[in-house]
Amino acid sequence: MAFQAARLALGLMLALPLAACQTDATLTNVVSSYGFSRNLPPSTLYGPGSLVYRANFDPADTRMAEVRIDYLCTDRYSVALYPSPPRSSDTETQGLASQKGGSFALDLPALRSLFNVDLSANAAGSVVATIADTKILAYAPDELAEIRALLRPACRDSVQRNIKTNNAWQVAKVLQATVDLTVTLKAGASGSVKAEAVRKLVDAGFTLDAANTTLTSKGKALYYGVRLEPVNAL
Repeated sequence: MAFQAARLALGLMLALPLAACQTDATLTNVVSSYGFSRNLPPSTLYGPGSLVYRANFDPADTRMAEVRIDYLCTDRYSVALYPSPPRSSDTETQGLASQKGGSFALDLPALRSLFNVDLSANAAGSVVATIADTKILAYAPDELAEIRALLRPACRDSVQRNIKTNNAWQVAKVLQATVDLTVTLKAGASGSVKAEAVRKLVDAGFTLDAANTTLTSKGKALYYGVRLEPVNAL
């Protein structure tokens, strides 16, 4: 029933007109409002329990609205040794769907952060995102501690080295979502500008429509948000 209610709420929002143009920064703010850092770029890596470090680490950045992370050690020497999978929250999933579901406009920086595509302002008329199928996956604090107790020696050494620089973290929760993007090219753009835009988007996995004016990317379930817990000792 909860799943059906969430899908109904999502369908109602899709039927509503857009209230306002939201930017890539707005997407970061939405993720932050639920207690997550925006994961740049979104991926299926760094799930709950993973031991990671923050790239370009700035100790003064305590808000951590956006983070770029990488593995301290492979999951097979850490979280894969733990017998229980992370829990998912249907209640939070329903709440996120009702808050985030539907379509909204993005600006060009969104293409850079989501797909590493840099389009000319003369090429793209609009970028519209549709977010659906949100889910939260999480381990409890005691489970995170049990995962750390299972670390293989090489993994433990890697984490210990980063503890000394205060840049050792464990992923406690992730916000998983599917984001579909539609890019409509400007009608007045020159042929060369359109051709270059199409090339970049197709290379990034977009599909061009029959009229050669709209490109779509069907999203995957990726981790758009992460909640990191500092690891201070093993």
